[in-house]
Amino acid sequence: MVEAIVQGASRRYLSLIAVVILGALVLRLVAAMDYGRDWRGPNTFTHINFDEASSCRAVLGAHPYAAFVGYQTLALARWFGTPPPAEAYGDARRAKAFCHSPEHLGIARAHSAVLGSLTVPVLFMLALQLFPGRYDVALGSAVLLALSGWHISESLTGTVDAASTFFIYLFICAVAWAKRVGPVSWPIVFLLLVAAVWTKYWVFAVFGLVALLSPSMLARVFASVSAWRIGLVIIVYAGAFACLTMPVKPGSLPWLVVPIVYLFVPWRALPPAGRVLFLLLPWVAPLAMNYSRFMEFTSGYATSSLFGTHYGAIGWHKLLRNPLNIPIVTLVGLGLPAATAVALGTYRLWKEQAFDDRWLPLLPVGIYLLYMLFLAPVTYYRHYLPLLPALCLLAAFGLSSLSARWRRAGWTLAVCWQLLLAVDLATDFHFDPRRELPSWYAQARPERVLASYYVNPPPTRGTRHALFRVRDQDNALGGVERYWRRADTLILSENWYDTAFPNELNGPLARDPAKLIKTTPQAVAFYRQALADEHPRLQKVAHFRAPTFMPELLVHRALYGSFTQFVGDIVVYRIVP
Repeated sequence: MVEAIVQGASRRYLSLIAVVILGALVLRLVAAMDYGRDWRGPNTFTHINFDEASSCRAVLGAHPYAAFVGYQTLALARWFGTPPPAEAYGDARRAKAFCHSPEHLGIARAHSAVLGSLTVPVLFMLALQLFPGRYDVALGSAVLLALSGWHISESLTGTVDAASTFFIYLFICAVAWAKRVGPVSWPIVFLLLVAAVWTKYWVFAVFGLVALLSPSMLARVFASVSAWRIGLVIIVYAGAFACLTMPVKPGSLPWLVVPIVYLFVPWRALPPAGRVLFLLLPWVAPLAMNYSRFMEFTSGYATSSLFGTHYGAIGWHKLLRNPLNIPIVTLVGLGLPAATAVALGTYRLWKEQAFDDRWLPLLPVGIYLLYMLFLAPVTYYRHYLPLLPALCLLAAFGLSSLSARWRRAGWTLAVCWQLLLAVDLATDFHFDPRRELPSWYAQARPERVLASYYVNPPPTRGTRHALFRVRDQDNALGGVERYWRRADTLILSENWYDTAFPNELNGPLARDPAKLIKTTPQAVAFYRQALADEHPRLQKVAHFRAPTFMPELLVHRALYGSFTQFVGDIVVYRIVP
């Protein structure tokens, strides 16, 4: 397969892509092995990201999650002589202790870093199929992905996101290859489809099989309707889908929205099969809302959760949040110059009418884009990662389509900017604010500390720690005063208090506390008062934050807080007697 795809490539390009792959691996693997080690002294390990190794816990029967990556990391653990203890199976506490141990996390992070690096050559081979003979586009897209600070940061933690993106694009690349080879290659495609879906329940990969249908079968549905007209109908349908999947809506809404969709359908140009398809499609959403699993992944639940309101509480605000998050991750994932080139590349492809059936293997990414744009109730930035390689493709084509006079300058600016942005994002991990806490403890010597989630206070001798939760202020025996007398210091982590402010989950509107996710109105009031240094019982004494210098991250910090999840500010308060 590889030989067939890169056939005709010069040794120069193959040598360059080898260097790019090696550089991508070094950037990811070194940081992955270093993160959290020796923060509190030699041979110590500080676990930060509690979403790591969820797949490992799923294999051990202790966590509901996709188990595909967990089977791989546990197999590697056995290979290296550190298998899980027998008592960890079915025991949530022991399973979590093993999966979050330094030994297993080292394996999980190395696995993530390697698969993140291997996404670079997969993208290179996919680009050669989408742009035959355009080795500059293939190499350029690989370079942009290899240097993406966002992709690097997601690759160096032991979550499944980098692995999921790798298997998704490996499947897409195989589909593009199968279109040329024929049915003999389909068994490989179906095996990779299982991997793409199972890694993180990414069901959108199934739509990639449309590319394997013969042109005559597609013509029976769409005939000669132009791509832009079909795209318009799909976008209108996605918008209607968003309205119909709102947690709270009038019962008459389907009877109002569905006719609007029908107005955009080119009925006369469609064959009978196409008319039946577009006649039935708008009714899928209101019917599927009776299925709880479908509702969970399109609207979320508005009920309370363990940490406050559930994801569905945001309601119609997601129609502002979701479209805003996509340009944010594009800017941070590519940098301003390359992000601008995405628009240029899309325009050039459209103008040259190059969106032909070669691009059908990328249909899952397009549908996923619409899902994240209109429907997704849960929008952590890492969920957008499968969009990044496709954006790199468009950016590389846009930069390569510049005139000869501007092409070299455009590529130089985009790559250098991307590298600086990667350095800025990498400093979040190397200068994590929690690394400042041991020295602060040595100087301040607090005796009784309340710390919120994700603070990870160092185990200092002579200091007693307790978990801080806003609701405990009222629930504590003896009331608020007795609760505050329990400690002399309060330490808050941004990864917990950011739920009270605009962020990736809340979007830009945060005036109504009832529409904020994973928090309560009581917690919102407290965190806003404390961060403004207006709480009568708290006096701010220290504020630790990772350094930032790139404009994309500075603007994001001003409006949305820290971009890198699990690496946020640490704020220390003295509790006033």
